[in-house]
Amino acid sequence: MQRLRPRFSGHFSTVHTIRLRRPWLRSADPQSPPDKVDVPDTTPLAVTGGDRVTYRRVFNRPTGLTPTDVVWLSIPQYAADSIEVRINDTLIGRSTTGDPIRVDITAQLQTSNQLAVTLKPSGSSPAALDGQVTLQIESPRS
Repeated sequence: MQRLRPRFSGHFSTVHTIRLRRPWLRSADPQSPPDKVDVPDTTPLAVTGGDRVTYRRVFNRPTGLTPTDVVWLSIPQYAADSIEVRINDTLIGRSTTGDPIRVDITAQLQTSNQLAVTLKPSGSSPAALDGQVTLQIESPRS
């Protein structure tokens, strides 16, 4: 995954943050009904071996975006060996190093969007989205 930097920096931009708290659907087995959870997730799902945990959430395109606005998806913290992030079934980010995820999703946004975050547990510890997941709208100042 490439490291992306803000287009605008310092006093030349403003940032509005939207926290994606709930409702999230968490599942380890596609055959079983998902659990409704909040993120940050304080009750991780115990899975073993190569099993993965997937968190899904639907959100709408933020209103009032201008052509110069940039929308970032930010996942600064998670408990897992690896993470894959998809918007509307398109892979937008991946890490196997535990690094935070921050990706420009402006071009992928539709009126209604599905975010899917898949985590692979690290050793015997459960995988969890144990930090905030946010949309950051960065706008240049006039």
